[in-house]
Amino acid sequence: MHHTCKSSYTLYKALRDIDGVEFEMAKTPYFQYLRNYVLSVPAVFHKGELMLLDPIEPEDVINLKEGREPGELTVEEAVDNFIRGVMASQAILSTVMLYKSLKPTLDPHLVAILSRAKYHRDEKTPQIMKAIEKNEREILTQHWQHLIKLLTYGIVRELFWLGIDIEEVEKTHIKMWILAKATVGRLGLPHPKPTVPQDVVEAVYNTLRESGQRYLDKIREEQMMLNDSEFLSLLQE
Repeated sequence: MHHTCKSSYTLYKALRDIDGVEFEMAKTPYFQYLRNYVLSVPAVFHKGELMLLDPIEPEDVINLKEGREPGELTVEEAVDNFIRGVMASQAILSTVMLYKSLKPTLDPHLVAILSRAKYHRDEKTPQIMKAIEKNEREILTQHWQHLIKLLTYGIVRELFWLGIDIEEVEKTHIKMWILAKATVGRLGLPHPKPTVPQDVVEAVYNTLRESGQRYLDKIREEQMMLNDSEFLSLLQE
């Protein structure tokens, strides 16, 4: 979990009184989380293995705890789960938008988690990856506007944390933010010369101008969870 994450807070409130469910707040040093593919929060581990990344429902955690079988997973459902997982992770989303492609995310372990194949104890991951690759253009086209809005929302959230006025943001700032957000040092930089798609920058800038204040108001409200001392006490454990 993370203390700034509304999804983490919602899941915590739903499960805090359930016996056998333990909570851990992400702390520094944080490279251990990257090693375990924790590319979004909340993340659910079961018997030491990562099983789920956001979005997560309380029932998902209870099913794992009680050993319930979640049922069959179709490839189509898995692909839908995968794109929802991309949308829920600013790290993964920014990578997809930097490359305008889902291919950088097609790591078998990551696909198994995001598609929920691992949660369903399903071995269709190779078929799921083929389906994503085959339908990549269609998937991106279908969800493009929503992906832009979510990426913009992520920028506004960080502007809120840093106390930066939305009106101060220029296209060059957006370009630098996307490049930094989608990479770890030099890892992930596009080649031969690192760049950011101008149409993505333009779309984010326009969305920021049109909806930035509305996003900011929503973020200001959601970050009120930082006043919950019980939730923040997890940082001390």
